[in-house]
Amino acid sequence: MKISYNWLQTLIQTDLSLDELCHELTMSGLEVEHVVKQESIKGGLRGLVVGEVLEKSKHPNADKLSLTKVNIGNGEALPIVCGAPNIAAGQKVVVAPVGTTIYPNSGEAFKIKKAKIRGEESKGMICAEDEIGLGSSHDGVIVLDSHLKVGTKLEDLYEIDIDHEIEIAIIPNRGDAISHLGVAREIQAITGKKYRKPGTVTFDARGPERVDIEIKDAEACPRYEGISLINVHVEPSPDWLTQRLLSIGLNPINNVVDITNYIQHEIGQPIHAFDLDEIEGKQVVVRRAEKGEKLTTLDGEERELGTDNLVIANAENPMALAGVLGGLDSGVTEKTRKVFIESAYFNPSIVRQTAKQFGINSDASYRYERGTDPNITDYALRRVVNLLQDIAQAEVASEIVDIYPNPIADKEIEINLAHLNKFMGHEIEKEKVIEILQNLEIKIAGNNGDNLMLHVPPYRPDVQRPVDIYEEIIRVYGFDNIPIPSKVNYAPSVISSHSENRIQTMVSNYLSANGFQEIMSNSLTNSEYYDDDSRSRAVEMLNPLSREMDVMRMELLNSALESIAYNVNRKNPDLKFYEFGKTYGTSSEGYYEQKVLQISANGRLFKEHWNTGNENMTEAQLKGIAENILGKLNIATKHYKKIIRVEQISSSDLKRHGLKENPISLKIDWQKALELSSHEIVLEDIPKYPLVRRDLSLVFASHIEFKDIKSLAEQKSKGLLRKVELFDVYEGKPLAKGERSLSLAFYLYNPKKTMEDEEIDGVMNALIAGFESQLEAKIRR
Repeated sequence: MKISYNWLQTLIQTDLSLDELCHELTMSGLEVEHVVKQESIKGGLRGLVVGEVLEKSKHPNADKLSLTKVNIGNGEALPIVCGAPNIAAGQKVVVAPVGTTIYPNSGEAFKIKKAKIRGEESKGMICAEDEIGLGSSHDGVIVLDSHLKVGTKLEDLYEIDIDHEIEIAIIPNRGDAISHLGVAREIQAITGKKYRKPGTVTFDARGPERVDIEIKDAEACPRYEGISLINVHVEPSPDWLTQRLLSIGLNPINNVVDITNYIQHEIGQPIHAFDLDEIEGKQVVVRRAEKGEKLTTLDGEERELGTDNLVIANAENPMALAGVLGGLDSGVTEKTRKVFIESAYFNPSIVRQTAKQFGINSDASYRYERGTDPNITDYALRRVVNLLQDIAQAEVASEIVDIYPNPIADKEIEINLAHLNKFMGHEIEKEKVIEILQNLEIKIAGNNGDNLMLHVPPYRPDVQRPVDIYEEIIRVYGFDNIPIPSKVNYAPSVISSHSENRIQTMVSNYLSANGFQEIMSNSLTNSEYYDDDSRSRAVEMLNPLSREMDVMRMELLNSALESIAYNVNRKNPDLKFYEFGKTYGTSSEGYYEQKVLQISANGRLFKEHWNTGNENMTEAQLKGIAENILGKLNIATKHYKKIIRVEQISSSDLKRHGLKENPISLKIDWQKALELSSHEIVLEDIPKYPLVRRDLSLVFASHIEFKDIKSLAEQKSKGLLRKVELFDVYEGKPLAKGERSLSLAFYLYNPKKTMEDEEIDGVMNALIAGFESQLEAKIRR
């Protein structure tokens, strides 16, 4: 959310500097992410000076260019090539000397350099309005007052308004803070300085254009207000309003729409303006849509509605998606002369459901989804009417119709001061607690010395329990103000050396030592990652925060690909990641979750360096890492295949994440690995006799796997085979198609004596015979 510092100061004044204010907001829970300086004239006209054209002559090599000599007060007549048709000797003009940065209305900023234009030297630029942000004209250079002194800085001649755009990260449960008024309330809580809500002017609320309002679903829409205005002049907004909207990144549209946006960002109440002539029967009905009804919204999309969607309808048809987006046919245009202004409170879950269904994220839905203030709708409506009267010359043509059948009361919460101090781990004076609560606009309805009975306003739906009150008090009191105790009490606990946490830490250390970095991703993800079959088994969120977080993840692969894509897009392509996490799903037996270790890599095996190669990490190397992990857990090799699964990353997966290279990833069933792990250590005597190695090169059919060869060797070796290793693979001529040659090393050991040739040959002959008879192998000589 973007906040204008100047706009904020119209609501509250503090003794804090901008930096101090941002720090205090961040520490209280409204994290300030960025502060950007803004100027009403971009660049602030810095470097531009008043110059006098001393001479003007025709360019020898270009018909439309002129050669000028310009005095800017530095003792040198600057040669400047100029293409403006109105340039003349004796004029006072705006000059950008070499080194000045120019900020044109369109295009990128650029720095003036010494140049040759069609063979003639030019040491600056004589500027037009649109080239420096002083206007939109490009008909010629700016001709200044002849009495101005040469060399005067242009920034001293024009009033430049300076503002700061403060971008604040709003957490989902703080809908009360999504406005300038909401931030002012927060500053009041932090500093004790009182904010000032803009006043309203009383008006004669009556006339012949009354629109009757009917709410058919009071749970979905607890309150709806409206008023009609006539003789509205739809035209561009005045400069002050345009500048307010631009200061928070909004583009002005027209005065009516701009006023509704202004109020929404000022006090947090979404407002919608309908063309009154498009309201059939002068009736507004807040109802559920009928199945199959269609509505073309302001973005030009025709949307088919269902009974879950709440709409604002006239006597015949839907006009808007309630709290989400208006309809195209009932919107305000330059031809509109009569308007009906809506100010309402909608159930957050209803708005969220509709916004998610249609993939709409409007400013209005963003606020309604998080909860607005049901008791500010009337004030907001009156503010809009005052502004329309002042700016659009509108006339009130009806009374305010306010339908609020079941007013939403304050939430009653009782807190115990002793419990508060215990929760904080620090004793805070009762008077300070009361002061903080009052600054938070939480009313104290009762006080018996030990307990306080509180009334929490409806615009704080996140405060429901005593513990929520405690958290509010703590964050305003300041975490920095809670002293760190000089003594920490600690009761040591006995933790098994084979605990799940210790095993995970051991594996994390191993992976980190091998150049992998741990990532932690959100367990909520995008359902678009899954096909229809998988999606039917996903755990869906009832009220998702966004479309990208509407289901619980069913795997960790997409989290890894997201992290890889994020880094690759920032020129960091050589990556090795791992993540421990849970995956979720549903089955015929209900919900389930599974522990997983995902290991992924992209790019080179080693970071780019003069003494390392450029080979990429391979699937086999990644699998070797996984097998080493299982080895550290003393898991038998026969279980490896059940625990390790190499991921098949499709081209659609790559496209979805914007990846061009092929990353590799595998999944370890961490739950199964923990079940099969063993901490028992079996000790063996140090070998007394030498280990014997014998190598064989054998030709097998391509479908024969190494595990089959190893298993057969263990059966035929009479217990004398210690290990077998594959050290070379060959395919190609003179081998037939479908064949490959494997070179294997067999390590033999007899724990009772030194092995002699006869015994060794007996084992090797038995192995060869077994390979030939059971695996149809051929010995390569």
